Amino acid sequence: MKLVSGWTLREVLRNLARGRREAEAEYSLHKLITVLERLCETMHFAHERGVLHRDLKPENVMLGEYGEVQVMDWGLAQLGEMEEGEAEVRTARNQAGLETPQGAMSGTAAYMSPEQMRGEALDRRSDVYALGCILYEMLTRRPAFDAQDRDLLSKKQSGESPALGSTGAGPAAPELLELICKKAMGRDRTSRYGSAGEMAQELRRWLDGSASRERRHAEAERLAAEGREAAARYLRLRRERDDAERAAEAEAAKHEPFQPLAEKRSLLEARSEAERAKTSAALAFAESTQLLAAALTQERRNATARAALAELWMARLKEAELLRETTGAAYALGMVHRFDDGRLAAQLEETGRLSIESDPSGAEILISRYADRDGLREPSEERRLGTTPLGPLALPIGSYLCVLRLQGFRDTRYPVLISRGKTWEGRVRLRTDAEIGEGFVYVPQGAFFYGEGRDTRIRAADDFAIGEYPVTRAEYAEFLTSLDPAEAEACMPRNEIDGDLFERGGNGVFRPINRVAGRALAWSIRKYGEGFVGRLPATCLSWDEARAYCQWKSGRTDASPWRLPTEEEREKAARGVDGRTFPWGDLEDASLAKCRDSREVNPQPEPVGAFETAQSVYGMRDAAGGVWDWTDSWFDEGRRLRALRGGGWFNAPRVLRAAYRHWRQPSVRDTDVGFRCARSLP
Repeated sequence: MKLVSGWTLREVLRNLARGRREAEAEYSLHKLITVLERLCETMHFAHERGVLHRDLKPENVMLGEYGEVQVMDWGLAQLGEMEEGEAEVRTARNQAGLETPQGAMSGTAAYMSPEQMRGEALDRRSDVYALGCILYEMLTRRPAFDAQDRDLLSKKQSGESPALGSTGAGPAAPELLELICKKAMGRDRTSRYGSAGEMAQELRRWLDGSASRERRHAEAERLAAEGREAAARYLRLRRERDDAERAAEAEAAKHEPFQPLAEKRSLLEARSEAERAKTSAALAFAESTQLLAAALTQERRNATARAALAELWMARLKEAELLRETTGAAYALGMVHRFDDGRLAAQLEETGRLSIESDPSGAEILISRYADRDGLREPSEERRLGTTPLGPLALPIGSYLCVLRLQGFRDTRYPVLISRGKTWEGRVRLRTDAEIGEGFVYVPQGAFFYGEGRDTRIRAADDFAIGEYPVTRAEYAEFLTSLDPAEAEACMPRNEIDGDLFERGGNGVFRPINRVAGRALAWSIRKYGEGFVGRLPATCLSWDEARAYCQWKSGRTDASPWRLPTEEEREKAARGVDGRTFPWGDLEDASLAKCRDSREVNPQPEPVGAFETAQSVYGMRDAAGGVWDWTDSWFDEGRRLRALRGGGWFNAPRVLRAAYRHWRQPSVRDTDVGFRCARSLP
């Protein structure tokens, strides 16, 4: 016989089964099927000349260095009946009368056809069966039958054949190759391919499509790589956009609205830069989605493009949730589900976890989930969770109110936000009534959403107490009464239209003056009674006068000093931790808080607590509307303006947003600006 060099197909398949990288690099599935297609053509040539191999197996197939495929070991070959006109094949064996008889059973059992195992007469379809067994091994990287199986004979004789998906080995078999394999290994020879040539033709069909798929795959990978680069560029530009927008806002705070454009050149440039950054980010997002979509056009299930799209939309989902964009978040979530292959499953969980500790421990925890009812976010279905320390406990994502109760301490209202796949870790210090103070509500430390739109950030605040109501005129009158005449005159609330808002009686006690008249007066008396003026919020006082009141109160109590709240404290006290737009939820409506359009009468101040819906999750009343609250924070970098929060009785409903920032010069006295006190809790 001719000396043939190279590797047997058995060696190649064995190396593939062992996961040898060099074998996997050289022998892709496409190349293996090419080998089998040539093997089928070789056998078709032999069959056409009346020769059956009868012992086809990977050991008898040699693969040459230059792609040659040679069938070896024809020692068990049998000369069958030739079709009319075929050329007779003459060998040393048939000339010597050594041919294998038609009914003899010879060959390798694992690759024999059922009829060969039964010792029946054979034809070319018996070799086709062996070719099917070789294809099975190429697809699964293990033989179709175990040669050591004691029941192999009975399995073969009964025509039993293994299912391609039963082994779990190797990559998933393409559907067409599975069908070719199953047909070639059919139990009855009549169900198999009529010839090895027919099988080769089917393999070529797959090879032609596979080559096209490989080209499309390569193009898809190229487009996906460009798409990933564009996605990374989008994320970078998005950060630059946010920085530019914040810079523009900071620059705006340095200028007065009435300044001419020539003096606002830096502001105009900052706004222009913010707009350019916004446009660049939008274009990068569009480019990345277009490239990745083009990759999927080339290859519908391209894993690289799908993973990149899932990650891109996950970034958009997180941004939309941070910005409280409900519609945008829902769309982004749908897109993540569409493209994710399971790698982001943990981040897409519809549950999170809650873990709460308290100091002291042993507090009972009652929990209610917030639900929207006609635009109002209200707690419902209160249930007992257990005692602290608690958790981590799995809960559906959403906003909740926990109430912690322990004898000797004031009930603590503790809102939590359960986010997708995350754990809320709460550490709550319980406080007594004496620590919190009469007329104050307790806001426990922790993280919360601060700001709105693209300026939203996660901030943290320490424990503090804040006034349940704004300071009333009756309370401010006590302060004026305690001062000497010169100090009282300096701290007198007044405006240009009404003059002084307080007067000193004959007994030396100050009392608020009623400045409400006409229809509004009749309406107020009818709704609130004759003494309603004392319950109106104190207004028309400067920032320094509000601070002076806090200092006066600090000297009259043994508790921690009174002060004005910071912007961060005022916002957290109003909106809680779930980023709601208003204290009651996200609905903008004039009937829910004191503002310009709340009543049928002309806008005017009303007694504190007039609107039940304007209460925050911590129990702070008039958390929106009524009067603006002076804060202890500066509005601008130049420290010329003090920040106001809450919205006033003369404002439109949209201004009552918890994150809305306003400002006044500290010396200004306005009819819709008041204050409430706060205290740090060590």
